[in-house]
Amino acid sequence: MFIVSLLFIALPLFSTVVPVADQGEVKCDIALEKKIMKPGATGEVLVTFAPDEGIHINTDPAMEFEFTKTPMIHLNGVVSLPKQPKTGYLDTRRPVRYSFTLDKKIPKGAYTLKGTVQYFFCSDAEGWCSRSSHPIELTFTVAP
Repeated sequence: MFIVSLLFIALPLFSTVVPVADQGEVKCDIALEKKIMKPGATGEVLVTFAPDEGIHINTDPAMEFEFTKTPMIHLNGVVSLPKQPKTGYLDTRRPVRYSFTLDKKIPKGAYTLKGTVQYFFCSDAEGWCSRSSHPIELTFTVAP
């Protein structure tokens, strides 16, 4: 028992502390293509990513969009996910586009599209990956 206790006391003296690497950062800008729409129109959510140097965004596993369901807004899904030809990673020079359609009977007025986008980003040099998400809250107006 004395030997086991001594090991627990001595072990920290010989162990190496490994600092946790800075995971970098991905800035994300989310906007609507149009802020004024007519009933029955199709709109797009534009998501632009700006990762720190040495960070890339994966397209596999797929980026996920989740929106609060609204009966008068029909979610169509991702219509553009630009990829770099050589690596298959997200091409961050162009936005990801997510499409939605307004119901033809939607009343005029202001509406808010709420949800999240989730994705994986990785370090080119260190090999680690992490999952991140950003909230989406976009307001638009339906005009006749």
